[in-house]
Amino acid sequence: MKRTNMLIFILLIIISILVLTIYLQKTVPPEQPKLTSPTPATEEPPKQPIVHYPVPIPLTQDEQTEKVVAEEQPEVSQLELSFPEQLPPVQESDETIQRALENLHIKKSLFSLIVMENFIQKLVVTVDNLTEKRLPQAHLPLRKPLGRFITSGTEEAPQTSTRNHPRYTKYVQLLEVIDVDLASKIYVYFYSLFQSAYVQLGYQNAYFNDRLVYVIEHLLETPNPAEPILLAQPSVFYTYADPTLEQLSSGQKILLRIGPEHRAKVMKILRSYRQKLIKLHP
Repeated sequence: MKRTNMLIFILLIIISILVLTIYLQKTVPPEQPKLTSPTPATEEPPKQPIVHYPVPIPLTQDEQTEKVVAEEQPEVSQLELSFPEQLPPVQESDETIQRALENLHIKKSLFSLIVMENFIQKLVVTVDNLTEKRLPQAHLPLRKPLGRFITSGTEEAPQTSTRNHPRYTKYVQLLEVIDVDLASKIYVYFYSLFQSAYVQLGYQNAYFNDRLVYVIEHLLETPNPAEPILLAQPSVFYTYADPTLEQLSSGQKILLRIGPEHRAKVMKILRSYRQKLIKLHP
């Protein structure tokens, strides 16, 4: 009898311990491990982008008018500009930017080279990729040159041909007729849309103007080899026989392709834009 009582007592103790353990597990939260890793990314303060060449907030239309009146000798280009009071979202900006570009007074034959559909987005994508090996052809803001790439030399040793250069004459003329001051003012006024398109590419902590200056400086480093340039044709497309030239970016290869005379003109224009972009003012 005593042995039976002892077994019952032991069972009661075991049951009590189990019940107490279950109760504690439901009421007392487990001890949290100490965090040794940095604060999660969602709680980090947003990183501030490094600004090399900041673009100021553009003046309103009224402020621009007041500034022109206040100047003793305003430039003609300042008086010709007409901007909308409010900018639309970048995805709805085609009509607005086209009206602004009409301030540049480009003749129709040259203006038709510009692809106005998604112009700002295409321009941003193209600029961003000019330092890469390939350009996304579907996103070019200009229409492709007519005709085909012309070569000289022999089948065994093909070379670039001066007959190829006229294909790019209209594009160089387009750059030449654009007033740099007017273009800069349009750029500043619409800068928030260029920046928006740049952010949509994934650049959350960078400024498009910095990228634009960098790309222009990159293009200005394009070499100036003597013509004609020896080519190779390992497959369907031609390549430069000189490995140094073949390793150039897509933008630099475009400057090689247009020929030395066109290249010199474009280089001069690029330097003018760089000077404007590094010290923009509203």
